[in-house]
Amino acid sequence: MLQLFYESVGQNLGEMSGIGVIMIGILIGVGHSFEIDHIIAVTNLINQKENIQPWKIGASWGIGHSITTAVVGMLFVVFDINVSENFSNVGEIAVGITLIYLGLRGMVFDERINTHIHKHGSEFGHLNPMQKKEDWSLRSLMIGIIHGVVGTGFLIILIVATSNDVVGGSLIIISFCCTIIILMGIIGHFWEKIQKIHRKNIGKISAMAGIIAGVLLIIT
Repeated sequence: MLQLFYESVGQNLGEMSGIGVIMIGILIGVGHSFEIDHIIAVTNLINQKENIQPWKIGASWGIGHSITTAVVGMLFVVFDINVSENFSNVGEIAVGITLIYLGLRGMVFDERINTHIHKHGSEFGHLNPMQKKEDWSLRSLMIGIIHGVVGTGFLIILIVATSNDVVGGSLIIISFCCTIIILMGIIGHFWEKIQKIHRKNIGKISAMAGIIAGVLLIIT
């Protein structure tokens, strides 16, 4: 039913005003930002950092997500390709695998940090090569790229694919992607505040949520 609605939006995209198209992109972007697999991915990435600001991790994830959505979406616009549901299904499996990876990594990272704090009395000490700023920015970007065609990300591509309006398709992709980048940066910032209050168990909880969500995405 939801897919039919988005197809209808795509078919009527050329009749809408530019502002209307942009608002649709923003609204879909807001809803997409708060999908559970995105929140779990970004919070796990933030939990596993020590020397990069959380909003940058969220924003870099959003940039990666936007790269996939923009590239795939514009390919559909230019070449008038029909969207197959299998396209999204394969994406969900890939996302499930990344969530399990982040969850397992988070469990190991949390244990190592807790041990380090116990031995040295501080959360901050020497950094190993896995904790370099550039590594985590790249990892966030790559995870975001994998997430770019799942959930309503697939539906925004569906709108573009069913529309013959190149300008409208471009506007909705741009507004959607900008919303994702901004909101994921904000989510990253506020997660840091929560993390500081509940530092003791937040890493394990987020990691376990990642593993469970990943398994569910793969098997359902």
